[in-house]
Amino acid sequence: MMEIDVVLRVHKILIKKYGGVDGNKRTGYTMMRLVLMKDNKNIQANQKEKYEFVIQIASGKMNFKEILDWINKKVKILEQ
Repeated sequence: MMEIDVVLRVHKILIKKYGGVDGNKRTGYTMMRLVLMKDNKNIQANQKEKYEFVIQIASGKMNFKEILDWINKKVKILEQ
C-alpha cells in the first residue's frame, strides 16, 4: 500500500499544482496507472469517470482521502 500512497501524492501534486501546464494531468494519471500495472493492477472505469477524476483533482474538489477512496474502489487485479 505504501507504493500507492506515494504515487497518489505525486499524482495529486502534478495534477493540482501543475494542472494548467499542458500534459501534466495526463502525465500524472499515466504515471499512477503504470505503477499500478507494475503490481498487476489497473483502474476499471470508463473514460468519463477517469476524466472527471482528474479534473476534480486539478480543480481542488478532491482531497487526498477522496482520491484514495476512488482509487480503492476502481483498482482491480489484472488476470494473468
